[in-house]
Amino acid sequence: MVPSSIRVNHPYYRDMFDCETYALDNKSVVYTQRQARTLALRKSDVAQPFGVHDKWDGSPPSQVFQLLREFAKACDDNDISEGEAFYVLQECTKEPLKSKMMMVLPTRRAGNPGEVTSCLELIDWMLRRHVDEASVAALFETLNVAVQQDDEDELSFAKRLRRLNTECGLMYAEGALKRRVVEGVHRAARATVLERKTPGMTVAESARFAQTKGDKHPWLGFDQLKARTKERAVLAEKTRLRRQALLAASPRVSGGARGDPP
Repeated sequence: MVPSSIRVNHPYYRDMFDCETYALDNKSVVYTQRQARTLALRKSDVAQPFGVHDKWDGSPPSQVFQLLREFAKACDDNDISEGEAFYVLQECTKEPLKSKMMMVLPTRRAGNPGEVTSCLELIDWMLRRHVDEASVAALFETLNVAVQQDDEDELSFAKRLRRLNTECGLMYAEGALKRRVVEGVHRAARATVLERKTPGMTVAESARFAQTKGDKHPWLGFDQLKARTKERAVLAEKTRLRRQALLAASPRVSGGARGDPP
């Protein structure tokens, strides 16, 4: 059973708040005792990408979008069905969220029917519990107007934009995110990045090119060093050729054995 969609006003947010966006490729909702016995081993395969420290505890709330996307991908990679995923999702979280999720799941021993009875219902429960349209709209506005702070270097600014973009459900693709980095950095760095950027440049590379120290760009010093090294090599080669020509033009003096008078 698919729960009713969360109602939102802005069309862009509809997919983000729709539990079916995070549905799995394997739609089977069957969950047998045999699956329960083997699921213990398969749980670790799904939860492994999250690691111990990367498991989500419910904060910040907007991270629910990232968790659900990564969980769906991990399940599809391991051919986990929706019936199995229903009992795996909490393994990708940590306290206090994990205990709250366990309370809404059905339990056979205690005879608790549970507040949710399917994977899609559990996903919908997580979305309703952690985010709403107003909070996501505020995040979008923060991302759209973000600029580099005076006490923030370019790489830190790029990381902040990437974090905001992740919390906004990957609003910007890689190319658009690079443009946001260029738009948000200081004016002196922006001109240099626009001059030097290439289509294959990553967000981190764009930020690295934008790094400044005062009004001087560190890569300019590196370029100057390379130019000076090349100039020295050219001068050394010219000097060698000139000496070689002088030796060739000089008359050879022949004489007797060493120590004999001329």
